[in-house]
Amino acid sequence: MKLLKLSQLPFFILILFFFMPYNVFGAGITDIRFWSAPDHTRVVLDLTESIQYESSSQETPPQCIIDLTGITSFPKKKDLEVRDKYLQRISLIDLGKNKARLVLHQKVPLQANIFTLKPDLGKTHRLVIDLIDLGEERREQEERQRQKETRARGTKIVVIDPGHGGEDPGAVGPGKTMEKDVVLRVGQKMISLLNQQQEVKAFLTRKGDYFIPLEQRVRIAREYGADLFISLHADGSFNPQARGASVYCLSLSGASDQAAKLLADKENMSNILGGAFLRPAALSRDPNLNQILLDLMQNNSMKESFRFAELVLETLREVHSLKFSSYRQANFIVLRAPDIPSVLIEMAYITNREDERLLKQTEFQEKMARNLTQAILQFFK
Repeated sequence: MKLLKLSQLPFFILILFFFMPYNVFGAGITDIRFWSAPDHTRVVLDLTESIQYESSSQETPPQCIIDLTGITSFPKKKDLEVRDKYLQRISLIDLGKNKARLVLHQKVPLQANIFTLKPDLGKTHRLVIDLIDLGEERREQEERQRQKETRARGTKIVVIDPGHGGEDPGAVGPGKTMEKDVVLRVGQKMISLLNQQQEVKAFLTRKGDYFIPLEQRVRIAREYGADLFISLHADGSFNPQARGASVYCLSLSGASDQAAKLLADKENMSNILGGAFLRPAALSRDPNLNQILLDLMQNNSMKESFRFAELVLETLREVHSLKFSSYRQANFIVLRAPDIPSVLIEMAYITNREDERLLKQTEFQEKMARNLTQAILQFFK
């Protein structure tokens, strides 16, 4: 049989060959990662291309099984010990013929939410598996509700939200310091200081290195019955000379300037970076809030947000230089609670070498926590 040369193939076949999408040939799995949260464990597969999958589960022993097709390569480590609250081990098995099986060995039966994410903001294709303990999730919600209903008369509730977490590191400094780590440490110090006050109770939205969707952070604050919500961040810029602290409030009618809009766009993209399995946001489903009451509450909470932002700016001047001397406004998702005064604080520019050095210092973190606590106490007085 005489073989045809490439030049002798019909023209349309050549066109199909050269323009055929890469993922026809399969996808490589480049890494397997996981994060542990109080009510779930997240497992992420980094992929070179999108893949097809089918999932199943069994209760004895409890496992989540995901069959993958179109797999052409595997990471070096295909078996991981997890040892967290919910998972014992992650196994990736090569079944041959471009097929693989991911087995998540659970300690107890869990609900699996599985979804894919397309490349965005430097991230590759991803397969995300959230293994959720619905009972623990419900207990956490009930505990927040209990805190709301049983607080002593006159006690104020403060919810501190350390930004980013888990798969979303936030801004990263030239020395590889991650925003998500710095803001959690400052948040923990603030909680400790605030809970030493008789008439204040303070809580964190996240207590470890895991991701919480932006809308859920707002919901957590409302479940606690928060009187004040503070989202902690460390800014980032392509300009390595940019430095200083800044304070932001919500705007419902457009950003106060282009810089505020760009920051809001960046922070609102956290759901994409962190990989949010979006559930309905509770705010729009509240039957007790008609539109007139909602508008009144929003106007009042925004006025109180502005008042608190001014106090924060005054006390921040004692800790660090200010990027802007007044608060800025933009449409931040995490500030949208209609009934809670809310601000977003950028403590410094982690992408600036000097600011990164400060953010890593325990002394700077403690001073930032003390001064923000002072602003909170002054706000409630």
